[in-house]
Amino acid sequence: MIIHTQNPVIEVHDLTASYDRRPVLWNVDLTLPEGSLIGIIGPNGAGKSTLLKAIMGLIPVNSGYVHLFGKTIDEVRSKVSYVPQRESVDWDFPASALDVVLMGRYGKLGLFRRVRPSDREVALSCLQKVGMEAFANRQISQLSGGQQQRVFLARALAQDAQLYCLDEPFAGVDIATENTIMEILRTMRKEGKTVLVVHHDLQSAAEYFDWVILLNVRLVACGPVEQVLTPELLQETYGGKLTILAKAGELLQKEQYPVREKKK
Repeated sequence: MIIHTQNPVIEVHDLTASYDRRPVLWNVDLTLPEGSLIGIIGPNGAGKSTLLKAIMGLIPVNSGYVHLFGKTIDEVRSKVSYVPQRESVDWDFPASALDVVLMGRYGKLGLFRRVRPSDREVALSCLQKVGMEAFANRQISQLSGGQQQRVFLARALAQDAQLYCLDEPFAGVDIATENTIMEILRTMRKEGKTVLVVHHDLQSAAEYFDWVILLNVRLVACGPVEQVLTPELLQETYGGKLTILAKAGELLQKEQYPVREKKK
């Protein structure tokens, strides 16, 4: 089941991508509504992160295209913010939490590319929103995983984008951090922002998102949560004898699905 939207914020058309000649996404075609919290859900190796990177223009694709706000990513990059998986970042680089958040302001700096007092105020305000203002001068490498994730979210907030793409923002964080992040994402939605999240926990998906993409190399379904998170579509996505949402969570925790091969 694929539901298409009028005037979509994201349009993906016949997108195919591969690693080492192995298809990771195959003929994905979807549109996504503006001002929504959208989850990308599927088993390990389904191509969830690949889809997010393709939307951001971070990887080459074999065929198809992506339009954001009706344009290419290069035309609207200032409107889009990306938060990568925490494990993909080198946390040893010498920068404070405030320095990292100020990176989100670079696209808005003037001719001389100097950080203005107003930029510092915005950065500090964003750190406060994620509960990290007390760690502004702490080296990023000295923070816990959850604290690092909060700082990267603050950097995204400092960019003041219209579309936010987050790759597994809840991975490896405690429940307090997860709740804090969700509160922020819901506030962003109220402000008319669109938030696209790669997510691995089926049991919280119905609570967290308005719209869901079910993906397993091919697109299984895309639409409102209540229409997409059905036993039939989940079984098609995950396979096996999946009949209820809770059962899907158990299967995932037991790692009964193939792990995506590492990229070289």
